[in-house]
Amino acid sequence: MPLSELRKKWQGLTFDIAAEEMRRLYKTPTNEEKLRLYSLYKQAVHGDIPPLDEYVKPGSGFEKEKYEAWEAMRGKSATSCKAEYVQLAEEMIKKYERNIVRNKWNSDVWSVDY
Repeated sequence: MPLSELRKKWQGLTFDIAAEEMRRLYKTPTNEEKLRLYSLYKQAVHGDIPPLDEYVKPGSGFEKEKYEAWEAMRGKSATSCKAEYVQLAEEMIKKYERNIVRNKWNSDVWSVDY
């Protein structure tokens, strides 16, 4: 498969593979997209954000935005968050493509650098 086609391939993602693929996008997503991915991932893996007495709410900046994004997911099930995360990952791979590297053991094989 040509490198250009491999970068666009996205079908058949599971939640775990989608999470790994988001670390390997060819271009950088926007802050809004990063926050959406973060909040869906945290809700899917950890559930509802802990109450304020257990989790110190950050004062400002991106940390506050991350807190608020995760807090907005309160009550969503892990299953629905994982499905939404995978769907968003598929859209982002189409938009930003995957970062593919030449595999060291065989210069003719292209693969994701896992």
